[in-house]
Amino acid sequence: MAYTVASAFNTFYDAINLGGDHRDTANARRDRIVQLLSKDFTILDAFSTGSIPKFTALRTRSDLDVVVVLHYGKHIQNKTPAAVLQSVRDSLAAYRTGARKNGQAVTLYYDTWPNVDVVPVARFVDGGGNVTHFTVPDANSGAWIESRPKEFAEAIEQRSSSCGANFRRIIKMAKAWNAAHSEYLTGYHIEVLALRCLEGNLDDTPWHMFRFFENARALLTNSLWYDRSYVDGYLSYADRQEALKRFDTAIATSRLAWHATFGANDSQQDGVRLWRQVFGSDFPTYG
Repeated sequence: MAYTVASAFNTFYDAINLGGDHRDTANARRDRIVQLLSKDFTILDAFSTGSIPKFTALRTRSDLDVVVVLHYGKHIQNKTPAAVLQSVRDSLAAYRTGARKNGQAVTLYYDTWPNVDVVPVARFVDGGGNVTHFTVPDANSGAWIESRPKEFAEAIEQRSSSCGANFRRIIKMAKAWNAAHSEYLTGYHIEVLALRCLEGNLDDTPWHMFRFFENARALLTNSLWYDRSYVDGYLSYADRQEALKRFDTAIATSRLAWHATFGANDSQQDGVRLWRQVFGSDFPTYG
């Protein structure tokens, strides 16, 4: 419970945030994945990525991505994304696995947190031997998608440095909102939307949360390109329309919630009530 919007946002953030530094756990999972796959694959490199090492993870939704760079000629050349993903899954057949919704990884389930999304990739280098990008299998489209996960993580870090701590906080709140409303968007998609929508000083959380919904909604109407590939290729037309409906509701309600405590307005009770409508039961009640 909370008596002000500001304290309610702090309580909400504490409820959803995955605190602490879990990079040691991420590295241990990465090393275990390499050990398991090495019996069937020539692995050139492996590294942890995703929301945990980027510090954009939620407490209840924080699976770890482990990118495994496979030898192109031996394991990827002339093979479809689905075939490569299946070969990884076959290699892990002794363990419980599944396919990630976006068709780009094999999920390895652990008895303890976190589960791991294994992403097999090919890497490409320039004439000087420098890695230019990776290609990620997309079983849904049958295409290999160009990706630069390390550069993306650096972009998140740089924007956080320039905008302040609220940049990552708003990302996590947006992810929590998405989870509470049928989770049509991927975490990566939300992070790209944040990079496109959020800049400058973000200390006014209610205002910038409302503006995120408003600006992100505009970017959701058409295909969104980031760096080297489309971010939202996983969205069907029907799912995109459902996501847009949820953004429309979030925009309307968050506008009212922001206005409840804007300027001379001081209706803290209405503000807390309306923000709870936006975010769901993880957001505290008034009192």
